[in-house]
Amino acid sequence: MEAKDGRRPIVVGYDSSSAGQPAFDWALQEAERRHVPLHLMVSRGVLYAAAPTVGAASPWPYDITGELVEEARSFAASRAAGVPIVTESAFGSPASVLLNASREAAMVVVGRRHHTVVGEAVAGSTSAQVVAHASCPVVVVDQELHAAPDAPIVVAVDGSPSNGAALAFAFERAAALKAGIVAVHAWWLDVPGRVGGSWLSEDQVGEWRKSAQAVLDDALSPWAEKFPDVSVRRVLTRDLPVDAVLAEAQGAQLIVVGSRGHGGFAGLLVGSVSQGLLHHERPCPLAVVHPEG
Repeated sequence: MEAKDGRRPIVVGYDSSSAGQPAFDWALQEAERRHVPLHLMVSRGVLYAAAPTVGAASPWPYDITGELVEEARSFAASRAAGVPIVTESAFGSPASVLLNASREAAMVVVGRRHHTVVGEAVAGSTSAQVVAHASCPVVVVDQELHAAPDAPIVVAVDGSPSNGAALAFAFERAAALKAGIVAVHAWWLDVPGRVGGSWLSEDQVGEWRKSAQAVLDDALSPWAEKFPDVSVRRVLTRDLPVDAVLAEAQGAQLIVVGSRGHGGFAGLLVGSVSQGLLHHERPCPLAVVHPEG
């Protein structure tokens, strides 16, 4: 999948509905900015059984697949604007096709159709599966783009080792676009600070706040030193992580989070910040960055 000069492409899935157009437009802009090819993936057939009594589904008939590929090529040609676009088709569900492509991609861009959280848990969601399992950063774009290229980038900071990849992604992008960073670290012990009542004394809350400030400062210090020209606004708040990030996202061009902010049992209790943001209405795209290796 790499270009002849070794550049990894931007990958985006083809969705013939209007829901997929914002994702394609964002992917196209990113490919143009990076001077890399754009790979438009068309899935044909599914790899799983449709029902317990039905075997694995066969590929779609050639005439249907051919029509989809030609439709994708025509769509790409109408919006290419000088970016090299390769249209590929592969057998599998949309999620499996994009996950396979992510192994050799610089980034995968997906749209998201709006379902209920329960509906996505039962029927599955392409965006949720790709976000959880891709081998490269994933950007979820589910609405028209409005922010300026130099609008701030909001990045969630949790102090975990895996968070470094998200910070690297956010700072490198901010430096390239001459944008600022809004670094958000949310901490909570019993209830968010906006809810009245607490079993903690003011001294205890103050100590936890100091610890949270240290987490934020320590996480940002090496990146602020590496990218001295990137302005950073630090936000420390006693709140739930998803709510804290969304509160800062108005007017931003992108939200960046790591794929694993918590591990083990704590992760099961708190839930995934990336999946939480995925299922919320957001004012801008969401980038989920997996730790390298």
